[in-house]
Amino acid sequence: MKEQPIPDAAMRDPAATELARIWVAEHGLHCALRIGAYDETPIDEARAWGMMMADLLRHLGRGLSDYYRRDPVEVVDVLLEAMRDELASPSSPIEGGLTGPREEEPKAGQAKAH
Repeated sequence: MKEQPIPDAAMRDPAATELARIWVAEHGLHCALRIGAYDETPIDEARAWGMMMADLLRHLGRGLSDYYRRDPVEVVDVLLEAMRDELASPSSPIEGGLTGPREEEPKAGQAKAH
């Protein structure tokens, strides 16, 4: 298996948290996502993931434009177009689901157990 290196900042920070891993394997995309990372915060997790995806898109745009010597704005436009196309007409179904048990929601007036 070919793995990417862990960034230096993540190695230095004892509070660093891995949120996603993505592989191409057996002719398909496979991912492991840490859903629930924001449970103990006031942050809306869907919004946080959206912001992370936007940052990832920018990093990809810069990396691809540097590697292929292309205009970074053009590269981001291509990435966005491909995302819109894939969302509108998926090339494969989404399979799988949560792998760990989800804690039950607390009843009114109760705190969530840890």
